[in-house]
Parts: sequence; C-alpha cells; structure tokens
Amino acid sequence: MRRLLIVLSLVLGACAAGPSDQQALCGPSGRLRVGLVGSEEGRRGSAGVILAEQEQFKLQELLMASSRCDVLLEPVLSSEQARLRLRNREWDLAFLPPGLTAVALEQEGQFSLVRQLGRRQNSKSQLIVRADSRFKTRADLRGTRLGLLPRGSLTGFYLPLFNLHGLTLSRVGYELTYQDLMQGLQNGKFDVIAWDGALSTQGTDIRIIHEDTHAIPLGALALSQPLLAQDYKPFVQKLDDNVSQLPPSLGYATGMIPDLLMLQELRAIVSKVEGWSLPQAGQPYVVYGTPSRSMPGEGPR
Repeated sequence: MRRLLIVLSLVLGACAAGPSDQQALCGPSGRLRVGLVGSEEGRRGSAGVILAEQEQFKLQELLMASSRCDVLLEPVLSSEQARLRLRNREWDLAFLPPGLTAVALEQEGQFSLVRQLGRRQNSKSQLIVRADSRFKTRADLRGTRLGLLPRGSLTGFYLPLFNLHGLTLSRVGYELTYQDLMQGLQNGKFDVIAWDGALSTQGTDIRIIHEDTHAIPLGALALSQPLLAQDYKPFVQKLDDNVSQLPPSLGYATGMIPDLLMLQELRAIVSKVEGWSLPQAGQPYVVYGTPSRSMPGEGPR
C-alpha cells in the first residue's frame, strides 16, 4: 500500500504539471541500471549501508516515475567495485562521490555530469599515524604498513598514493570505510592510514603526517552516453522538481552542474596514478614502480 501511495503521488504530481509526451528514458538493456555509491567516500550509515532500505525504495520509485522505465538500483559500498562497473559500462547512470566522478570522466567520454551531489565539508586527504608513533615525516614511512580505501577513492586511494611517490612500503591493506581504517590503526594492523580531514578524530590519539592541499570537489550524478543521446532533460527536471523525495544524504543540488574546472587537476592525478602498477592487498609495494598493463582490481571486492 505504501509503495502504491508513493507512485500515485508522483504520477498525480506529473499530471498536475500538465500533459506530457515524454518518452521513456531507458538504457540499452531496456531498463535503467543505476549505480548508488552516494556522495561521500568511505562512509556508511549506522546499519552498515549507504542508504536505509526505505530510502532506497523511495529513490527507486522516484527514478521509475521520472524515467518511465524499469529501474535496477545497485548500491555499492566498495569504490573498487564501482570503478569496475563504470569501466565495464554496467551502469546507465550513477550517484558518485568525488573520486569516482573523476574516474567516470576518464572513461573515454562515456559519462557526463548533470547534477552536483554532496555538501561542502572541507574534506582534505591526510596521512595519519598514532600519536605515539615514531614516524614523523613522509620520508619516515619507508617500510611501513599502509591502510587505504579501495581503488576509486580520491581521499582514500589516489591522493595518498600520489603523496607517497617514491616510497617502498612493506605492505598495503584495504578497508571499506574510514572507520575500519581507524580501527586498524588503533589495533596495530596499520602503521599509517589514509584519512579524510573532514571526519572527527575525537576519542582517538592520532597525529597528521601529511595533509594534501587540493580542495576536494563534490560528487555528481553521472549519465551514460546512451542516455545523453536521448531526451534526458525531462528526466533530470523531474528529479529537480521532486528533490524532497530524494534521500537528504545524497545532497542532490537542483539545477547545479558540477564544476569541471575544479575537477581538472584531480582528474590528471587520478589518470596518472591509474597508469602506475598499483598495490596488491597484503603485498609489498613501491609507490609508482612501473606502468600497469592489466590494471587488476586491488581492493576488497
């Protein structure tokens, strides 16, 4: 009954706006495949998910009503899994955090950004150690155990590696969230971890080894070329008109297109790091090393 009421309210809203000859907006598969990673990197709700079940349900219903197409919603917590979905063109549209937004733009023009996601939080990519650690500078980190978010994260993967260029690490490990990285630092699993400076460290005794100076852009709603080749604007307009139906945590910004200029330098960093031979979980690693040919997935799946 609740599902029927939600769909009915959206249909009535569309009817109130007047008649429309909008065509269904579907992907090549005949339905709309939607990637849901959210607007923030390395974070999850109290239940360990991106969105609560009811929020996912409401989002799917709104997307169905706005596109007039069957919607397959795929929440993905791992940025590495999401990166592979983008590379393999498995999504028609996706709600992406900053790092994956840059990755999407590097896919040979297969995606374009149509709306901004997220809220300004003064994010900064940091490398942190425990306060009692003997490591004081980046140069001291030779031979240490590094904790990262999976490949695809800007603050938790690309920028930390970019800032450790030239170092040899004894082991690289991955966690899905910053919370898990912090736990690994505190229990001795890692010597140093990637961290987002916008997150609270209250209750933990840590020290910042390095803070990257790049401003972190917001996330984006990205559409694939098959959708962009259709009349997608009525779909986006319906999302704008029904923004109150979207989960607040997505930070969907009505009428706001992401700042591509702000992304330009970070896209170059992502592209550069993607060209390296990247670290395998649990293995020693020389940051940079040799160019990668196969670019296998490194993070947890």
